[in-house]
Amino acid sequence: MNLRKSGLFVVILVFFGALFPGFVGATYGDVVTRDATGEAEAVLNSNFRASLVSATFVGVEEQMLVTNHSAAGFPIEGDTYLILSSGDARYVITGNWSYDVESVEGVNLVGGHPVTGADAYDVAKIKIVLRVPYGATRLSFKWRFVTDEEPDDDTYQDYFYSYVEFPDGEKVTAAKLPNGTIPYVGPIAPYLRVSTSQDGVYLGYITNWTFTATVDVSGHGGEEITVVFEVADTEDDIVDTAVLIDDLKFDIPTGYFIYNRMMAVAQVWTMYFFRLHDEFDEVYANATAAGVDNETLALALEMHNNATQIMMEAWNTDNLDDIKLRVWGAIPTYPKMHLVRKAYVTERDALYMLLEAIKDVSAG
Repeated sequence: MNLRKSGLFVVILVFFGALFPGFVGATYGDVVTRDATGEAEAVLNSNFRASLVSATFVGVEEQMLVTNHSAAGFPIEGDTYLILSSGDARYVITGNWSYDVESVEGVNLVGGHPVTGADAYDVAKIKIVLRVPYGATRLSFKWRFVTDEEPDDDTYQDYFYSYVEFPDGEKVTAAKLPNGTIPYVGPIAPYLRVSTSQDGVYLGYITNWTFTATVDVSGHGGEEITVVFEVADTEDDIVDTAVLIDDLKFDIPTGYFIYNRMMAVAQVWTMYFFRLHDEFDEVYANATAAGVDNETLALALEMHNNATQIMMEAWNTDNLDDIKLRVWGAIPTYPKMHLVRKAYVTERDALYMLLEAIKDVSAG
């Protein structure tokens, strides 16, 4: 029998909670909808931080924890990972006698279980919007399920539900068990074992290994997709389940990965070019008013015009506004890198020539 469901155990928890006051005082019941950028960055593979568009969390603050505490093989990539819990996520890795005496008084969903349709309690959900890199073939992440529910007792069907939403409305389940279902108490029993002190988690059961979730994203390069992680209790709101999540990333063939790195460099050089280009007319007018000689003015203007032509050639267009669309991927184009850099350097030199000439005239 799971002692957490007995009244006697609640009395014991209250008693020991008084002995360990450092573990009490949580403000359960304060459901929030907030930015979760920091949590998203904790699970994202460091090579794909630039893919992050936005992130939101719905639930009680204590249900989500970013940590660098080593537990159950986490963190996997980088220094941190995410714990999402139907209870207080802090106690998944710290453990104490006052652990989740009662519900965190969070979000409840009637018929919220994605498989059985059972009511869901203390739902914690994070949504991460990512822009799919060009060439990406699939999205993946690592996860590990821990619970205090008795694995064979399918009366209590606490679950971890993760899926990807595509722009056309398609929803694809990400985290699955080898038997094909989403991870929830009952079907997950064959993949659970009793947790030990070596695991570093303080819930009673843990999956035998860390799973890898995958979703095909080929053909969605440049699009925004939403990755959803959701954990909840069912049938009761006391005994908790949590998931450890890390290494959210895209699989990209080596050639495309190099392409994306080079594209990022091209974007930076082009952005700098436009900043200088937009300043040129004002600086040119100031130089003329300051009395800069005609030869210098003519040379600077010639360099400015040349830089503009070179940049348009680099992006294979005759319109600067078109480049602004191409550079951020609205129209996927790979520019001629050497010409992008040449245009930027030429524009920079033209502007600096005028600024130095203005200084010389002022000093004279």
